Amino acid sequence: MTADLAVPSEGQLYERIAKRVGVEADQISRALASHGLKLTGSLPAKRELVVHRLICQGRKTGTTGSDGPFTVDMHLGRGPWAISSSINSAGKSSLLWALSFALRGEGFDAFCRPETVSWFRFVRADIQVGGAAASIRLYFDKPGRPSVRLLTADSIDDLLALEGQGEERIGVRLAATAEPSGVKALIGRFMMERLGLQSVSVWAAEANAPKDEDGNRDSAEQVHGWSSFFYAIALNSASDSLLLGPTLVGQLPVKLMQLFLDVPYAPELSRLATLRKAETQETNRVARRAKEDARAREEQVAPLYRALEEAQGRLQCLEASRPDVGRQLAAVDQAAAALTTCQAAHQEAADQHQAAKKGRQSDQRAERRAKQSSAARLLLGALEPEVCPRCDHEIDDERRAAEESEHQCSVCTRPLPLVPEDPQAQADALARIAARLAASKAAEDSCAATLAAAGQRLTAARAAYDQSVAQLAQARASDWFTLFDKAQREVHQLQGALTLATGGSSGDTPPALAAALAAVKSATNTSDEQGPDDETLLAAAAEVLKEVVDRHSRALFSELNDEIVQVAHDLGVTNLTSVNLSLGGQLNAVKSGSKHRFSAFSPVDRLRMRIAVVVGMIKVSRRRGIMSHPGLLLIDAPTADELTPEVTRQVLDTLYRTGEEVPGLQMIITSIEEVIWDIFPKERILTGAEGRELF
Repeated sequence: MTADLAVPSEGQLYERIAKRVGVEADQISRALASHGLKLTGSLPAKRELVVHRLICQGRKTGTTGSDGPFTVDMHLGRGPWAISSSINSAGKSSLLWALSFALRGEGFDAFCRPETVSWFRFVRADIQVGGAAASIRLYFDKPGRPSVRLLTADSIDDLLALEGQGEERIGVRLAATAEPSGVKALIGRFMMERLGLQSVSVWAAEANAPKDEDGNRDSAEQVHGWSSFFYAIALNSASDSLLLGPTLVGQLPVKLMQLFLDVPYAPELSRLATLRKAETQETNRVARRAKEDARAREEQVAPLYRALEEAQGRLQCLEASRPDVGRQLAAVDQAAAALTTCQAAHQEAADQHQAAKKGRQSDQRAERRAKQSSAARLLLGALEPEVCPRCDHEIDDERRAAEESEHQCSVCTRPLPLVPEDPQAQADALARIAARLAASKAAEDSCAATLAAAGQRLTAARAAYDQSVAQLAQARASDWFTLFDKAQREVHQLQGALTLATGGSSGDTPPALAAALAAVKSATNTSDEQGPDDETLLAAAAEVLKEVVDRHSRALFSELNDEIVQVAHDLGVTNLTSVNLSLGGQLNAVKSGSKHRFSAFSPVDRLRMRIAVVVGMIKVSRRRGIMSHPGLLLIDAPTADELTPEVTRQVLDTLYRTGEEVPGLQMIITSIEEVIWDIFPKERILTGAEGRELF
């Protein structure tokens, strides 16, 4: 291998990527690891898949005279093998279908004969895969829907020694089982792990997804595993226009060739490309959905916006013609202030009148008691308290009665002293009491007059206030205020409806759209202070990986091109001058002096070109000292449409020699040609009694 084709190490790749974006290699490693990517490189592959025994059991039905149970037991190994018969409909393709079901986890459509599917009840394939011995047992309770039991052993001989459906033997172990729904997954996982294969991701447009403004559809990741890889073992039928694999989507054929040529870092590039497309699509989806939501919301709220504009216009017109109620409001304020002043003055006069009245009543009681009570006359000129001078406790009628009847002081309840009555002193005291009573009556009359005057002023103020309020209410009761209130309520209601419809904002940009646009802007802009974002790092990693993958692919494809032409010539493809496999998966053949698309080959030549491609890949990889292809090739009727006996012999002879000469290759073909008996040794031909039905 030349220096420029040396496979760079993981560290070298990280350094190349880091240099391209101007960061440290550790940052590249962390960025890829955060997305589940690690550039581990590929070690030399040694993939091996050898079928040693095939057992099929079942019951034939619906045939002409050959219904009944059957058992087929075939012992095989490396090298070329032919499943042959001298008649058609002898079961050759059906046996390949049964074998493909065991190896793939589902039947291979190109080998399927629908009328025989229901015949199979049990299929057993004893194999060596990745150096491990295994026996895959399929049990068909329903046509085409088997359960599986996977056995392993210390050696293939331990498995080959088992009879029929038997499992009991020292060194034989049951490794796993699965019901019909899990058969494909179990066998696929087993093959992928044992052969050291990594799944391949392609990006494909969703069939029913709507197109965006640029005419692009939403896409989805398609993960291809063992079921798709099997197309490099069991080739597409002659009528199929695909070179290799189940689909052209995502350039899967070229990815399969890179896989089985062990192109370094091809799986990592595939996963990285898928990851970038997924993230880019999600960013675009966020922006598109935000725009769609904004458009839908705008269509929803447009009538509300128009109604709000009209209501605001009506409100502005009413505001311009607002009547002047300032004078009425000022009159109400003035009348209210005057009323408040009169109310305060009336309350003060009422309090003074009440106090004067209480004083007059007290003087009247004192006069009455002095005239009527002997005890009071005894104390004339003394205090006549209403309450206790110390504790303010009211002196009630009971104590006054006791003072009269029992001569006890109404204040201290002690006996009154026996003092002789002094008529002159009593007369003087009564005169003083009468003078005090006259003064209190005069004060009460004065306060009553003041209170009456304050009451008249209060009544007048209240009337003035009521009149000004009535005048203001009359002004406000006009049609203008009614229309203004209605217009104002309408504006407020429409603003509230817009707030709900736009997610909490009645502005021009709804919050959901603003948030989405901010997210898109954040995802697409790079901050110089923070350095390159993940998308920049992933893009640089993809560029570096693509350079490595493309360079090694071109070198290997160039070597493969020569092998394809040579094998195709040996298989009878005439006038083929050259092929030039492209990184897009095109064969780019030149046949009869002009460019020739693969789909333009005849069906029989398309099958031979597929054989040439796979055999060429095996030869190139073996020549480089690796076993990147499992080394098993299943071909159904390679000369089915060949009309020339010489070419038929040439094709079968080439296939036999290829199976013999290519190290580690096992080739199983089916054929109805008589010349097969001249080319293949009898021990390499699997056939039925007298060369007829195999079962």
